[in-house]
Amino acid sequence: MTTSKTRFKRLLRLNEIEFFQIEMSDTDKAAFLLYIDERWPANSQDGNKVSIYLISDFDLSDSSYEDVISFNNDLLGMKYNCSYVMDILRVKEEFDFNFPYDMLAISTYVQTLLTKLHSAKELPALKENDFNYLSQQMSAR
Repeated sequence: MTTSKTRFKRLLRLNEIEFFQIEMSDTDKAAFLLYIDERWPANSQDGNKVSIYLISDFDLSDSSYEDVISFNNDLLGMKYNCSYVMDILRVKEEFDFNFPYDMLAISTYVQTLLTKLHSAKELPALKENDFNYLSQQMSAR
């Protein structure tokens, strides 16, 4: 068994949206993953659908791409009656933010991506200290 040197850092976790930074061992650049839970109606026989977007301004190496596929399978493979597919979303430049001083840049960037993808999802109004918690979901606070 080989150990992946690709690291996945969760930057944003909401009920229907998650956003990860991907740090690869074969490049200094970072890519990102955006998960959007489409939330089919509860009475739907189709189960649920999760749309995944690999966001980058470069082509990942084969090994890094395989690590991303494996991560997706590990995260969603045990969800009963859930389908998911990953598309690649090319961006002109890499997303960069000032960790830990400008965490709100993450939610601004994700909302920009949602708009670009023509998603009707809207992020809640977040505050910097919301990023101190495991989830940025505000309903518990």
